[in-house]
Amino acid sequence: MPVVASVTSESSLSGRVALVTGGTSGIGEATALALAEAGARVVITGRNEARGNAVLERLGRVGADSHFFPADLRSTIEVDELVASTIRLFGRLDIAFNNAGIFDRAQAFSSYRDDAWEDMIGVNLTAVFRCMRAQIAAMTTTGGGVIINNASTVGHRGSERASAGYVAAKHGVIGLTRQAALECVEAGIRVNAVSPGPTQTPVSAPLEAEGPEAVRAALASLNPTGRFVSTEEVAAVVVFLCSDAAAMINGHDIALDGGQLAKL
Repeated sequence: MPVVASVTSESSLSGRVALVTGGTSGIGEATALALAEAGARVVITGRNEARGNAVLERLGRVGADSHFFPADLRSTIEVDELVASTIRLFGRLDIAFNNAGIFDRAQAFSSYRDDAWEDMIGVNLTAVFRCMRAQIAAMTTTGGGVIINNASTVGHRGSERASAGYVAAKHGVIGLTRQAALECVEAGIRVNAVSPGPTQTPVSAPLEAEGPEAVRAALASLNPTGRFVSTEEVAAVVVFLCSDAAAMINGHDIALDGGQLAKL
């Protein structure tokens, strides 16, 4: 069974304002809830309004002051308006978790289509850059903050599962993280990334239904622990990185992979 990490008093984010992109499902939803449980006021965004409202209900049950803004992060106008709306609503932006992304499976490099490449780069890299640009501008005027980007273990290596576009985008996210961390430190802004390995999502449900032994057999080469990373485990690390306990962590990528990258 996955170990669900808890948020301790050390990582209290009481009163801080957090923006979570892709906050309507999976890692984003789990992180929005974890931030709320740590005391943050939370804005989530996504393109599915029904899912956004469902997550708002969950946030409400933990007593969070929260809001959902639908947005297409491929649009500079909508990204800028998302951040501006957060500032209008809460007066500041202290935390941003750039989590939204899409995935496509491995395809032959020689026949990989332009439209597939443009989708992967547009959503997984260019949109992250646009979000960071708007977030950094806002945080610079309100006294600093913390930005966490969701990368991937394939941001450090090639992949037999993912496409060239996905792998290139995730390498780029780690590069953006390091560059922004250097540029923004004097403005009081820390920038880090998390790189989950195979994560427990609805996509993994058929394999999980086959039982623990099937999961271990499938994941042994990808994760030495032989299990999926849970969305709650990723969320707990994001909350820690946003906390004062992580004040000296800047420009780093934290792999949540059970030791996979240690084998490379």
